Amino acid sequence: MDGPRQTGEGGAAQVIELDGDPDAPSRGRHAAERVLTAWGCEDPAREDLLLVVSELVTNAVLHGAEPIVVTLVRDFERVRVEVTDAAPDASPYSSRVAKESVAGRGLSVVTRLAAAWGWRADPGTRKTVWAELPLRSAI
Repeated sequence: MDGPRQTGEGGAAQVIELDGDPDAPSRGRHAAERVLTAWGCEDPAREDLLLVVSELVTNAVLHGAEPIVVTLVRDFERVRVEVTDAAPDASPYSSRVAKESVAGRGLSVVTRLAAAWGWRADPGTRKTVWAELPLRSAI
């Protein structure tokens, strides 16, 4: 994991590099947990952020390509989670999920927890899916 990057007055960023192994979501969550602890982030914002990291990394593992990079950006009132992978043509939107399906609800979870989310593609190179969550407790 790289050291913190300053993002402007009062902000910081942390980058977590992952491969596409099935345990990448767990490793990403644990690395993000260390970052949030260092930043002093507490529940309930902390648990929401960790769940969003898990869901976005899972999507990158299942539908994206290596390398997978998680960037956490802290600001005064929010944390932005960005997950970048090397599959620029793979849209993060999914089709309807059957009731009996055990997968396919990750972006629904992100939508419910995030104040805003979206994605951008850099043609021919990569895609980034991002979500911004408010901090309900002071960092």
